[in-house]
Amino acid sequence: MLVAAFLVTLPEHEERVDEPAFRTDYVRGYDNLDGRWQMRFASDAETPLVHAASMVELPDGRLRAFWFAGSAEGAEDVGIHSAVFDPRRSRWSEEERVVTREQIRRQWGRHVRKLGNAVPVLDDDGRMRLFVVAVSFGGWAASRLVVLDSHDLGATWTFDEALTTSPFLNISTLVKTPPIHYQDGTVGLPVYHEMVGKFGEILRLDRNNHIVDKERIGHGRKAIQPLVLVDGPKRATALLRNESEDDQGRLYRSDTGDGGNDWTPLYGSKLINPSAAVGGVVLSPGHWLVVANCNAYERDDLCVHETFDSGRTWSDRLFFHNREAWREGRVEETAFLGMIDEEVADTLNAENPALLRRRVDHNKCARDGCEFQYDYPYVLQASNGDVHILYTWNKTAIRHAWLPAGDGQGDKG
Repeated sequence: MLVAAFLVTLPEHEERVDEPAFRTDYVRGYDNLDGRWQMRFASDAETPLVHAASMVELPDGRLRAFWFAGSAEGAEDVGIHSAVFDPRRSRWSEEERVVTREQIRRQWGRHVRKLGNAVPVLDDDGRMRLFVVAVSFGGWAASRLVVLDSHDLGATWTFDEALTTSPFLNISTLVKTPPIHYQDGTVGLPVYHEMVGKFGEILRLDRNNHIVDKERIGHGRKAIQPLVLVDGPKRATALLRNESEDDQGRLYRSDTGDGGNDWTPLYGSKLINPSAAVGGVVLSPGHWLVVANCNAYERDDLCVHETFDSGRTWSDRLFFHNREAWREGRVEETAFLGMIDEEVADTLNAENPALLRRRVDHNKCARDGCEFQYDYPYVLQASNGDVHILYTWNKTAIRHAWLPAGDGQGDKG
């Protein structure tokens, strides 16, 4: 009965597009990474914990970022926070809380226990959609995806609907990675499930959030958080976080050559990873950047991988962090906070270093010492060629790495 009810909610077969084609979003002429990265904080330590940043480019070239923030992950006071980066002024706006658990509960008419990851989509008509992980009962495996609408570029939001994505009580659908786009104007939302089996999917949505297609990525049951890298109208590769107990330490990979109708079975990529989220972007056909934790054990480093041959070979372009030397045990608190102070000093426009230090001490230190954590990267290339990376810095701040591409405008591929 559950399966039958789910099938009824899907569109009729004749409404589905049989031959989908991706829209490539790389910026022609801007795939040279020579330049100097600038580091800033997008958040301002307003809350004890922040996590899972995402972002979208606004029509005027600014960026709007989102993340969840509160006293602790899963706490009742967690909401969706946002800030705007203006590259002309090289500054972030003040952090604001734009969506709350109570707001969704009131507008949806259902109990909401906690909020999680949020991913934005900006439509061609200027409307912005925000896909938010919401949980009414249980843990993240019992989550649902709710959709909010904004008509002022993400400053304010109203509840639209909850997506019907699963036949099993319509729960256990989460989102983390950037959307992809199709040539007919539909949006591909990479999602993943954690109830019973763990697997990734692409939900293909029209502008009214109707699911016009739904395709499983990789056919396995031990991979989540698919990052989809579109290499051409028909070609894309998904890199997935490896949740297998028997084959850990390497990202899974799945490929499509027909616009996403069919995906290859999961197989091991050549990228080492400790079962953590990754971010990435296509700079030109075959030329990809992937930002990830690049060891098999911990989230105490963060590097940029680069490939020029669609992932057959990779090089480590640079490390934003590498704390391998302290991996074997917890770091003594005084030494740890000294290294944290150095990272804050290397971050431009850090407004309150003392508060950041206290937040990190609270989040990452215990009686037996401290540990580093850099994770959940989200990557975007702006229309002028700039590359932007957001990631969670020691569970305390959203850190922003910006590589300006120089003057001039590129053309979207």
